[in-house]
Amino acid sequence: MGRPEAQGRSAGGTIIAGREVAVPRALIVGLAALLLAIPPLLPTFYVWVLVEILAFALFAASLHLLMGTGGMVSFGHAAAFGMGAYGAALLVRWVKAPMLLALAAAPLAAAATAVVIGFFCVRLSSIYFAMLTLAFAQIAYAIAHQWYDVTGGDNGLLGIWPARWLASPVRYYYLALAASGAGLAVLAVAGRAPFGLTLRAARDHPRRAEAVGIDVRAHQWLAFVVAGFFGGLAGGIFVFLKGSVFPESLAVAVSVEPLVMVLLGGVQSLAGAPVGAALYKLLDTVVTRYTEYWQLVLGVILVAIVLVFPRGILGTLGARGRG
Repeated sequence: MGRPEAQGRSAGGTIIAGREVAVPRALIVGLAALLLAIPPLLPTFYVWVLVEILAFALFAASLHLLMGTGGMVSFGHAAAFGMGAYGAALLVRWVKAPMLLALAAAPLAAAATAVVIGFFCVRLSSIYFAMLTLAFAQIAYAIAHQWYDVTGGDNGLLGIWPARWLASPVRYYYLALAASGAGLAVLAVAGRAPFGLTLRAARDHPRRAEAVGIDVRAHQWLAFVVAGFFGGLAGGIFVFLKGSVFPESLAVAVSVEPLVMVLLGGVQSLAGAPVGAALYKLLDTVVTRYTEYWQLVLGVILVAIVLVFPRGILGTLGARGRG
């Protein structure tokens, strides 16, 4: 008899495969209806919090394509997020591009960067893959930090706001919802398509996949570029939310956040990424508002969640449901 869960080592070097956790379609439809209906009823602050959650839900989901579907653990996914943010901001600042054009260019800038980074990264495996992604992200951070004439250095680029007709928090929220929703839908379809199935085969049994004619590196490279594209779109959404971008968007901490979100929600399902993003950002928002020791409190809460849900929220609930 076969094992109940398929497992294997991949370019990232970590055994992370598992049985896919299915999310009821009715629950997805209900959540979508809630996201459409509730923003006009909320104070402005919470509308902005929702926009941030949407941006990071897409950011985490793009990382899930690498981690969950492709088995590649990246420590430098902030490179995609930051390049998307800077790509949009630089177009607005130096080219005077319209906001929507700049937002559309953000994922293209990140994808172009991912083409170069991914070319080198997929040639390594295990911890070396993860460390090389981190190294590239640090190079991007250094460039953004030191190229004052273009990026503003540690002063950042300010005044990167949405177009006037999108200046209303609720209007920008619906744009962010449409963009992130479309991105999540594409990632979900990609995961179920032959491309996603091939990635899983390469993740679980790379040598066997190569033996049947699959170009493992080419598929991993393409996954890296697709993940970069949607990570860049998340960065574009974020920069117009904040109205500014700083080198910190490329820092190690920004790479760690989506990693934590994916693991919190459960790496077994793409839906785990937005669940983890929502939980993490809500906790971060609440804790930072009510205590000056927010890092300690947030850390304790996250440890408690990991102990209660060792496979992530959806992964643990799915396993209990099957049990």
